[in-house]
Amino acid sequence: MEERAEWLQAACVLVLRRLAISLSVQGPAPRSGLIVSNHLSYLDILLYAASTPCIFVSKAEVRRWPGFGRLAQYGGTIFIERGSRTSAAETAMHMEYALRSGVTVVLFPEGTSTDGTTLLPFHSFLFEPAIEAESRVTSAAVSYQAEGAEERDLCYYGDIRFKRHLLETIGRKAVVGRVRFDAKPRIYTSRKQAANDTWERVARLRLGASMETPRESLRRTSFAGEAR
Repeated sequence: MEERAEWLQAACVLVLRRLAISLSVQGPAPRSGLIVSNHLSYLDILLYAASTPCIFVSKAEVRRWPGFGRLAQYGGTIFIERGSRTSAAETAMHMEYALRSGVTVVLFPEGTSTDGTTLLPFHSFLFEPAIEAESRVTSAAVSYQAEGAEERDLCYYGDIRFKRHLLETIGRKAVVGRVRFDAKPRIYTSRKQAANDTWERVARLRLGASMETPRESLRRTSFAGEAR
């Protein structure tokens, strides 16, 4: 798994260069443990993998995405079939094995991508492998900007077509993807606590210097209660 993570890092650095997307990293990129992030686009995978050697937990449909599906498979991605308890249990087992092996695993616990105006509640189930492995959990946030565009124009969500979105993205000028890592990773003993606390931390990373607390600011459009 470690070799696949290192291969994926090299591949994603090259892909970002070919797509003319700049990467900005803030904070110390972890070299082990679980990374927990908001999710805006398939491009998130390129940014995190280029930032640090890692593998991903991803929905099984990603296998069918042109180019990115092959990257994900070769890069050791742990695929999960949505709605399948058996697949969820197997995913948790593979995650725990990777974490115990010292491989960094990236999880998008919202379960889907958004347009960046909301941060969905974090599903708590896949925090359990990090708890069992006593792994450090690092909160992180991803964001995008481009000349003459709003962030939501760069996000891949809802019914947007993959090929059309990719062509529009690479046709934009000065596209920058930013990854911000929390400087204080934590070890959790409860998956519910982990889901709620990392939600707060990711929200802070997204909001930056906002005077409002993350939950006060984002609840208006997104937060619907405690993580499941």
